Amino acid sequence: MRQLGRWFATHGEHPNAVRFGILLLGMAGTDDDSAVLRTLGTSWAFSTEVCEALARSQTDPHRALFELARRAEGWARVDAVRRLEGTSDPEIREWLIRESCTGDVLDGYFAPTAARVGDLAGVLAREAVDETTLDGAGRLLEALTDVDGPGPALASYDDAVRALNGYLLHSTAQGITLPRLWSLLSIYQFLNAPTASALCRDHLAWRRVRYRCAELVAGPASRSVVLAGLADEEPTTFRRAAWAADLMDIPVRPALLRRVESEPHDSAIWFLLIDDCPNEDIAAVVEAAARLLPLQDLRTGPTTELGLGTEFEIDGILDIIVSRLDKHPGHGWELMETALNNRTSRNRRMALRALEGWPTECVPPAARRVLLAAAAREPVPELSAEMTREARRLQTGESTG
Repeated sequence: MRQLGRWFATHGEHPNAVRFGILLLGMAGTDDDSAVLRTLGTSWAFSTEVCEALARSQTDPHRALFELARRAEGWARVDAVRRLEGTSDPEIREWLIRESCTGDVLDGYFAPTAARVGDLAGVLAREAVDETTLDGAGRLLEALTDVDGPGPALASYDDAVRALNGYLLHSTAQGITLPRLWSLLSIYQFLNAPTASALCRDHLAWRRVRYRCAELVAGPASRSVVLAGLADEEPTTFRRAAWAADLMDIPVRPALLRRVESEPHDSAIWFLLIDDCPNEDIAAVVEAAARLLPLQDLRTGPTTELGLGTEFEIDGILDIIVSRLDKHPGHGWELMETALNNRTSRNRRMALRALEGWPTECVPPAARRVLLAAAAREPVPELSAEMTREARRLQTGESTG
């Protein structure tokens, strides 16, 4: 059975044949099959079956799963870390705190396991914590408190208050850095979200944590870190500082406008510039976009392309801007006209949605002619019909609201 399993696992030409081999190795495999299974387990397509096979066939299943977790990414990493529940191996438990969370969006799916098994609260209760452990614990707390993730899980962690107090204490003692500020902001958002509102209302310990976290986030050290990051030439540092500034209500648009002059193809900067942009600042943003983006090159004519893939990077920046112009009547018509002539159906659709949100008195006189011409060559029938209807609305002066 073992020989048959190894043959199917290593020679199978169909995923189900490989899974059959993994199943047999889970029933009859030995420690000598660990390398084969771990190699297959780095692929999310086989990770669930491999983790089950390792758990059933290995003398030290937690060690085998740990080796897989260190190599795997994405869902394969999630499957492996979840299987480490119950381990008492000190090396594995330290790794869960220090390195298991990498900032991947999927960290939240295994963060509760990592916190429990690695004893997050106990580690942060130590008198001294090295920087690597502190920053790893911060990433783990980010995953546990991510209000936009699979579900903030910190409230279900029994030692949550002790873990938070430990992190706040060590962050204060060792100094605020940009990565630590990111973790603090995630914790702060969680503590002020509906998920934790009842806890903070009903329990004094949770209220104290929220107060201490708010003090740190609003303190001069945090502000200095953000301002230094906004002046940093390194792109990743600048972007992280800009995101933090946005969350902390630190004026960031002037720095973004300066940076976009030298990095006009950075979609993250354009997103920060246009998202929730106040009306008094929108003119400067659309002026910069019209000047810095290659609008003539973006007027490619319509296709049925949705705009997915790296080759649509600049089209995607146009999408980011145009999809938010419905909130700014009268601003950015040149960009919207470009989008109506763009190759991606999404850009054309977003330009139409923005135009539909404008009162007729804010629409340029040429808009109806541009719409009718766009409708005549539009390859997506539904979109063509919508363009025609909008042109009629503009003719009659009716409101879509």
